[in-house]
Amino acid sequence: MAQAEPARKTHIVQPGETLSGIAQKYGVKVADLATWNQIADPAKIRAGAELVVSPPAKPAEKTYTVVPGDTFSGIAKKFGVEVAELMAHNGYEDPTKLLAGSEIKIPAAKPKLKNYKVVAGDTFVGIAKKFGVTAAELMAHNGYDDPTKLLAGTTIEIPAKSKPKPKPKPTPQPGTGETVYTTVAGDTYASVAKKFRITEEELRTYNGHRAPDKLPAGFKLYIPSS
Repeated sequence: MAQAEPARKTHIVQPGETLSGIAQKYGVKVADLATWNQIADPAKIRAGAELVVSPPAKPAEKTYTVVPGDTFSGIAKKFGVEVAELMAHNGYEDPTKLLAGSEIKIPAAKPKLKNYKVVAGDTFVGIAKKFGVTAAELMAHNGYDDPTKLLAGTTIEIPAKSKPKPKPKPTPQPGTGETVYTTVAGDTYASVAKKFRITEEELRTYNGHRAPDKLPAGFKLYIPSS
């Protein structure tokens, strides 16, 4: 049975907190925090929002038990990795030392990259456009600083396409037709949330920075549609 992935650590944003401050608190990078939570603008975070503040678990590494007749070449081909990479990953220098019954670790397969032979008239911009990458990525991947140094007959490597950035989840906009509730004395976020069959966290997040910590009578709360 596969083991359940451990729960990731989360943090509820408090009024006045910033993404950089939260990142510093948990010892992570602001960019990682923004990526894990699909935050398009790090300057805009809402009080009450729940943020993931720990990295995703790394996938378990594959292992393989060597059987009689196996070679590094055959195992590498089976798993789509390079022989040299497989040997180095397991600390082997001599391929003849591979013994039946040994358990070896299989490194993650790297994406296969295309090669392109430059012809007269080619430019980095033109080649990049042809393969759906940027000229800057193409030059950096092949160690070029000067685009005029590209010579006909040279073989260059085409980097893998960059993954598109995930689109941020739409932020609800209070005041656009949803239910508005006016609080009365004794109301709390928990009691109002229960009344409308939503969670306290949803209620706080939906009302964001405008919502005080304690609800005064007469305060208008926006209720998200279920």
